[in-house]
Amino acid sequence: MQNSFRNFGQTSPYRTTDQLNFTLQNDSVYDIDEDDDIEWLTRPDEWNDDVRMNALFAPFRNRDINPLHYDNKIKFWKQTILSICTEKQIFQFDQKKLENLFTRKGKKPKCLELVINELLSEKSICTREECLKPKTGMLANMLNKLVWSPLSWSASYFFRASNSNGNSSSTFYATSFTPKSPKPNMERSFSCQSPIKELDLKSYVLPDLVEAKSQEILKKLQSTVIYRNVDCILEYDRLLELLAELVDEQDLAFILKYLEINQKILIVASKELDRTLVKFCFGKNDRVAPLNQIEESYIKLKDAQNKLELESGKLSSQIDGLNRDIRDQMKAGNKSSALKVLKKRKQLEKSLDSKENILHNIETMMMSIQQADTNKTTVDVLTKGASALKEANRGINIDQIDDTICEIQDIYNQNNEIEETLARSPMNGKSVFDDRELNDELNQLLSQENDRVDSTFNMDDLLNNLPSIPNDTPRKTGLEASSSLVF
Repeated sequence: MQNSFRNFGQTSPYRTTDQLNFTLQNDSVYDIDEDDDIEWLTRPDEWNDDVRMNALFAPFRNRDINPLHYDNKIKFWKQTILSICTEKQIFQFDQKKLENLFTRKGKKPKCLELVINELLSEKSICTREECLKPKTGMLANMLNKLVWSPLSWSASYFFRASNSNGNSSSTFYATSFTPKSPKPNMERSFSCQSPIKELDLKSYVLPDLVEAKSQEILKKLQSTVIYRNVDCILEYDRLLELLAELVDEQDLAFILKYLEINQKILIVASKELDRTLVKFCFGKNDRVAPLNQIEESYIKLKDAQNKLELESGKLSSQIDGLNRDIRDQMKAGNKSSALKVLKKRKQLEKSLDSKENILHNIETMMMSIQQADTNKTTVDVLTKGASALKEANRGINIDQIDDTICEIQDIYNQNNEIEETLARSPMNGKSVFDDRELNDELNQLLSQENDRVDSTFNMDDLLNNLPSIPNDTPRKTGLEASSSLVF
């Protein structure tokens, strides 16, 4: 990849708290080398075709000459602009930046102005000014569409007609008169001023991309919350650290302004605390509220805690140094000097003990404030659980439950009796056959089996009972031997 997107996806170092004056200049939205060709994953196939790209880079002609080419060219550039902005997370741009962005072999497209107007008309992009307008509610939109817009048109028509007939006086007639719908009451009740300066509103943004990134930032901030009553406030430097991997500084300025306008965050530049704080809403559909007394008290306690910890660390270092001085004085034999240093160490130790006691009290108070949120949540959950259980048990009568249990027990006992009756043999439980007769027959069968075994032919016993043959008996020929075997 060339230098075109060398800075895309990388985080630039943020400025410190005393440099919070954000400025978004048109000439520094993106640092792009005009002589480099762009490279991106969603590059269209036409980009490698010189003939096709020369036609696409040329200015638009009259649509009546070739409507098909005109529409395809519009469609190509709209898809290309939206795809690369989504892939590279380009939130804001202007025509000059787009021309530099799409530089190809030293050539820039000469047709982007018309494409930008098309994107504006279909609401795929909008100006920064339009994007930073507060979102109105559903009721306000319905009033604008159903009441004020028809009223505006009717009033304008009436005054134009009156003027044409010469019946209206100059007192009531104005050529530029157009009734406007009342603006929704979006004024924030914040008493603080945001440190973000007004932004340059001449460039364009992708509203869907801005909304998605703003929700991602809110989700990232809300993931740090443990106790809702105190953890929805961060120092500005801490916020920059958390969001460094999500968005760069220039885009962060715009998105923070977008979130502030829509009452999702509140940026407080506190002179008393000499730093900038950011409060954000916790729920997805919630709006951020001004700092309340609990939050202000917790912030001051936390500041006191940090200050006491710092002072305690300094005192501990001083005490360690005095201990070394005491040992050195004792080795040198300066007992009186060592005694003076020892007294000074005692005073510091007393001061350190006092600060540690105060620090312990502050930490206990902070833990109590944190626990108060947990207690409130627990009480709310128990209350809702009790209401749900009460609603679930509504319509259940205790007396009916007792009657049902007794009825179930009777049915169970009756079922056991039925099973015991079915398990018994017929004829009142007596067997059909006599046990003595069965035993006699069984013994008889057993004796018959034993006799059959005894009468079985045994070849081994037969061979053993054969008479022996004398040794002096003359050997018979084969024919004689075979004939002798005939019985």
